[in-house]
Amino acid sequence: MLPAARPLTAGMIVLAALLAGCGDPPDVSEEDAPASVATSTSSSAASEAASTAPARQPHRLVLTATGTARVDTLSFVLDGQATDGRSVRLPWRRSVDVPADGKPHEWSLTVTYRKGDVDLVAIFNDRVVARGSGSSSGTGTANVGGSVRG
Repeated sequence: MLPAARPLTAGMIVLAALLAGCGDPPDVSEEDAPASVATSTSSSAASEAASTAPARQPHRLVLTATGTARVDTLSFVLDGQATDGRSVRLPWRRSVDVPADGKPHEWSLTVTYRKGDVDLVAIFNDRVVARGSGSSSGTGTANVGGSVRG
């Protein structure tokens, strides 16, 4: 019986050695961690940072005026706040931030001009939302306006 006990004892020693290696893994710093562990740690940090950052970025409204006319006055209004009418040279461009608050925001662009053509374009978040134009051998007015949701 003694010879049969030796393989069993040797098998038990191998099994005990294997089981000893299955304990809790050692602590691993983020620098030593595999990419998947570091990514999950980074993801939770990114989630925390995102929760403290503003939920939504402002929208962008871009207005342009092009053409051959001489502009006497150009006036832009956003939510009742007007720029003073002033003379500008074409082409003209203005980009404004619209708050991302879910509310409607009214805007308008009015150009008074002489002798020539004027083309107005409004772009909201990279999409054309309005166009206007005018042509006159004397004086004229061109305007474009609308409402966008912030």
